[in-house]
Amino acid sequence: MTDTMIKVSATWVTKGPDLAANNWSNANFHVGNLAQVRTTGISNHKTWPWVQANKYLLPVDPANPFAPDAQSTGEPYLDVAYFHPEPEVLQPLRDNLRAQVKDGKTHYWRSPDALNMALPSFTRVAVADQDQAMLDYSFKSYRSLKARTFNEFTGLWSLNVQTNGWAVQGLAKAMLALPADHPYRAEYAKTLRKSVQTLKFLQRHDGFWGSTGKDSAATAMITYAIAAGINAGVLDRETYLPHVQKGWQALLTALDTDGTLGWVAARNSWKPASAGDTGGFAVGSFLIAGQQLVPLTPGC
Repeated sequence: MTDTMIKVSATWVTKGPDLAANNWSNANFHVGNLAQVRTTGISNHKTWPWVQANKYLLPVDPANPFAPDAQSTGEPYLDVAYFHPEPEVLQPLRDNLRAQVKDGKTHYWRSPDALNMALPSFTRVAVADQDQAMLDYSFKSYRSLKARTFNEFTGLWSLNVQTNGWAVQGLAKAMLALPADHPYRAEYAKTLRKSVQTLKFLQRHDGFWGSTGKDSAATAMITYAIAAGINAGVLDRETYLPHVQKGWQALLTALDTDGTLGWVAARNSWKPASAGDTGGFAVGSFLIAGQQLVPLTPGC
């Protein structure tokens, strides 16, 4: 498994398109890239140069300064700060998040994918800085989004299966960032459980999840979230581990011989994916799924 993670990340940084862009897709990839480094100890030395080239800035649109997509760049900055703890690495992220907390409005998270793009960074910065106001604000934003886009009966978020993947991936990340006894962690875990109780029934016979066919992005996100839930003790191992294993095996079938991940549907799209469709955001989710699977499959 770890050899596969190294191969997939190395292939992407060699052959992936638009690698220099400061955007949400590359951000999700670099979160996975550093997860691979921390899991295997093998670095391709690509994330730190990308962060430096960005000058530690978020790709903020002045007309929409609190857009979750732009804030997603902050997550790999938080990860890279583990290796490079210089204060300037996280200052623009902190400034942006604090400005949003001061603004106080909770309508900026319009789509469930904001739970991956923004919630993890808010949670991690708040925990690191012991900033209760930031933690409370992001929880209120989550509750507002949930009231608008979550079906309490089905346990599903609006739009499609990949959208649910983004949501549970973000919830799992935020849950892992909080202390085990924190009430917000309990709420995120409760919603994660509610979602995956339904998502497990939506897994295809071939192990993939997808809206109109198999989708490696949705599959990687949901596989990660379930594996993280098992590792955190909030999902039953006996019930859910078979779904994780089936999802991972499906993802392995989506790799071509050089390690390129195929069958990646466009973000939140209903258009079917094909074998030649790929994307950095899906590669990142593949890598964090692998990171969570390693402790569940010793000796891999």
